[in-house]
Parts: sequence; C-alpha cells; structure tokens
Amino acid sequence: MSAAPPGSDRGAEHPADALERLSFALQELRATAARLEVPSGGAGALTQAIDALADALDAAYAERTHNRHDPLTGLPDRGALHEALRERLAAGAEVGLLYIDFDRFRRVNDALGHDAGDRLMAAAAQRLQGIVDAGDLIGRHGGDEFLLVCEGVRALAYANAVHAAFGEPFHIGGEAHWVTPSIGIALGPAHGHDPAALIRCADLAMYECKRSGRLDWCMYEPALGQRHRARLRLDSQLRQAMRKGEFRLVYQPQVDLASNQLVGAEALIRWHNPALGEMRPDRFITHVERSDVMAGLGRWVLAEACRQMRAWRDAGLALPRVAVNVSSRQLLGDDLARDTHAALRDADLPGEALELELTERVLVEDLPDTTEAFAALRALGVVLTIDDFGEGYSALEYLRRLPIHGLKLSKLFVDGVPETPSDVAVCRAVHGIAHHLGLELVVEGVEREQQRAFLLDIGVRRAQGFLFSPGLSGDDFLAYARTLPSP
Repeated sequence: MSAAPPGSDRGAEHPADALERLSFALQELRATAARLEVPSGGAGALTQAIDALADALDAAYAERTHNRHDPLTGLPDRGALHEALRERLAAGAEVGLLYIDFDRFRRVNDALGHDAGDRLMAAAAQRLQGIVDAGDLIGRHGGDEFLLVCEGVRALAYANAVHAAFGEPFHIGGEAHWVTPSIGIALGPAHGHDPAALIRCADLAMYECKRSGRLDWCMYEPALGQRHRARLRLDSQLRQAMRKGEFRLVYQPQVDLASNQLVGAEALIRWHNPALGEMRPDRFITHVERSDVMAGLGRWVLAEACRQMRAWRDAGLALPRVAVNVSSRQLLGDDLARDTHAALRDADLPGEALELELTERVLVEDLPDTTEAFAALRALGVVLTIDDFGEGYSALEYLRRLPIHGLKLSKLFVDGVPETPSDVAVCRAVHGIAHHLGLELVVEGVEREQQRAFLLDIGVRRAQGFLFSPGLSGDDFLAYARTLPSP
C-alpha cells in the first residue's frame, strides 16, 4: 500500500484498524506459507519469522489494551471511549451516550486530600461499572467525568439507574460523603455523526442539568446550543459590567407594621448597561448565581452594602442592620466567611449590622458543608435568614437543625391575602412555624393596606414592599428614613 501524497485529504489510519489489518495480513502470510514449497532449512526460518511477527502483534494488542484503560479506576479511558463511539456510529445503529459529571468530588479532595479523592473516584467507578450490562461500555473521560455508551433505547433507563446507584453515601476516612450525578444524554447519529460532535452535545445537556439544579438528567436538543451561546455572551457582558462599574445597589426599607418605624433594609442589585439600558434582575441574577462571575460580584455587594451602612451611621441614621442576598454557591464556597469578615472590618461594623439572606435550597443541599458555613458566619455575629420561605423545599427538619435567626415569607403567598384562603393559610402556618421556633419573620411584597392589616392581625410585625417604598439609592433612603417615626 503506497503512502498518501502530501496535501491529499486522506486521513491518518486509526491505530485499531492498523492492528486489525496487520492481524489479517499475518493470517494471509501463514496460509501462503503453508502452500509454498520452501527449500530445506528455510521452512524453519520462515516459521520462526512468522511466529516472531505474531508475538509482536500480540504485544501490540496487549499494549493498546493497557494504554486504553484509566490506571485509577481500571475503566476504559478517553481513547477507548472515542474508539467505541466511532465503531458504533459507523455500524449505523442508534447510539446512546450519557455524559456523567459528579458534584462534590473536589470538596473531598480539598477537605481530605487527594488520596481520599482517589478512593472516592475508584469507588464511584465501581458503582457505575456495576450497573452496565455486557455489550455496553462505561469509561472515565477525564477528571470526575464519565461516559456511558449504549444502545439508544437504553439511555434513559441507564440515566435512572445511575441516580439510583448514588442514592447512598460513600464512606471515606470514617465519614459519609454524598456525590450526586448530573447527566446529559445525546443520541447518535441524530445529535452527532462523529464522537467529538456527540460528546459535545451530551456535554451541553449535562451542563444544562447541572445549571438547573432540579433535573436528574437532560436530553440534548438544538436549543441548548443556542442557550449556551447566549449564556457565554451574557458572561462576557457581566464581566465587562464589573470592570466598568455598571452595577449599583438600591435599598428597600423594612418597617415595623405597628409603629411604622424603620427596622432594616434589603440591598438589591441593579445593572445599567449603556447600550442595553436598565437590565431587570430576573434577566441576569439567576445566571450570575450559577456562573464564575458570582464570586467577584458577591464580594462587591457585601463590601458596598457595608460601606453604605457605615455612611448611614455616620450621618446619624441608627439603622439596626442591612440585608444582603447570598447564593447557595457562595455559602458552600470557601470564601464567604472571609469576605464577610473583610466587608465588616473595612466598614468598622459589628456582625449584627449585617443580615445574610439565603434560599431554602441550602436547607437540603450538602448539609454538613452548610452547617460548617453557618457556624463560621454565626461566629462573626451575622444574622442568618432563609429567603422566600415556602417557595422551595420547606425542609422543616433541617430548619430545626440549622442555626438560623429568621424566615422571610415569599411575595408569592402575600399577593392573595386576605382574599385567597390558601394564601391566608400559608401565611398563618409560616407565622406559626417562626413563632414556635423563636425565629423572626419578615414578609416581603406588601403592596396594599389590606395586606398590611391582615399581617398585623395574625401577629406579623416586620415587612417590606411598595406600600412603604421601592428600592432607593443610599441618599434617597436616608431622606426617606427621616420622614418616619424615630425608634
């Protein structure tokens, strides 16, 4: 076979195909040698040469097999997975590909060291291998990412099986550690005709699953690619906005419903883009909380809110505290307590001057890490409140166990009072929970006098909403505060 000339479009021969062709050629050589009339003394030499070629081929196969397995998990590696995908796609049958990514592996590495992380990785690989039937393939694609190659019709069943397999914790170093899989599914050739394209589609679907935080798995669809590109553009715009100082905070007053006295403020972020105008928070907040922009923006919000609180106090406004929203990603990171301490120190404020509002999701997401983070913040004297209570998980067991100070009832349930019986019942129930657990309750979204009267009637004292004031700049907030009764 002649070599392809330079500049031709003939691609390099795949190694597996090369070995298979060598094996076929060796079989042909054996058959031909058996038919040849070889001179005396030459037959032995020819046989030895053929045997040497066979030994070399066996060694090449063994080396390929060894090199195509991940040394840590023993599973097929990236190259073997790509090869299996290529072969199945070439065969013409529908191929199912599951892209599996595990959360919390890095936390084990950071907390317990890489040896513990390696043990966890190997144990996870064993669980995966235990659910894969003969004829299908599970392998390590890199890091904490695995690929499962199967028939297309079996993909969803495998996705459910993977989640079931990781319902129990791993015990490493005498401690229980949970890892949760995020799974993206792609089907070939519908979503991709070659391994790289199919893996890229499954990866996008996995990212969508991880981003949502509520899906066990996600199937690829073309719209995912469009949304991914839109998120990349938004990421770029957000980073530029941080560099150019396009963000600002406004402050919504919190008042005592009975006395109308000012008891606090909530800091709310706003983004004004010179080209796009005022950006509504619902267009970017959720994205920010799930992106790498969150760390830098979160630090800025903490520092700016504390700076404003210091300015108010220097101007004679004795505001008890200012509330700042914190994402679960910030809470479970490594820097929130440090950033909070720095913001309070730089503004010369005590911890109780700052309230951190967290969503209900933190009640059920990684409880050991949540408890540790809460303890570090409580040590600073910071007030901790669960925001939008009732909208999410409402995990009352965790609510009892976590060291929090208060609850904030979602506007969702305030809109219908006092006319809607179900909203009335929720408001009464949440007030009862807060009262019996000794927690402070704040109600947001109060817009009508009838709502205020109802809340006062059931015992709620602290609220915020357009009935009192929208979000105000720091200077406007100070002016508004001076129109209210003094404590």
